[in-house]
Amino acid sequence: MGKFRDRVEVSFISHSSQFDYLKEDIQELAEKFNFNHQQLSKILDLSINELEDLLNHKGNITNEQQEKIENKMTMLNFGFESFDAKERVTLILNNLLSDYRLTTESLSKIISVEEKEIIDFRKAQLIDRNVEMKICVNVIMLHFVLHN
Repeated sequence: MGKFRDRVEVSFISHSSQFDYLKEDIQELAEKFNFNHQQLSKILDLSINELEDLLNHKGNITNEQQEKIENKMTMLNFGFESFDAKERVTLILNNLLSDYRLTTESLSKIISVEEKEIIDFRKAQLIDRNVEMKICVNVIMLHFVLHN
């Protein structure tokens, strides 16, 4: 009887670059949202030359750049459909509270709303629309300020 191997190796040979799919995804993103090269350059954090080189199979990007580009494109293409805006802000608010060890009292003072309103917002209870808007905008701005 013949011996069986306990392992199989499979290799694929391709004439395409590892970034071919990325090029296609970038082009689809540009078409979907009517982005020009300047906009794509800024959004993807690439110089115009790097972007054009990538699209023309001439240049290379680092694995880190590739990962960031993929994450941004995923969020732009699919990330805003599946979450409710209020749910997103609640997630950011909860992260601020835990990451910076803030209390609802201190957060209420920072964003100039009553503590009870933050508590009610976190519990998804009905609150005044203007207060809700103030919480949303100020939580997002605070997140931006603390993360930059």
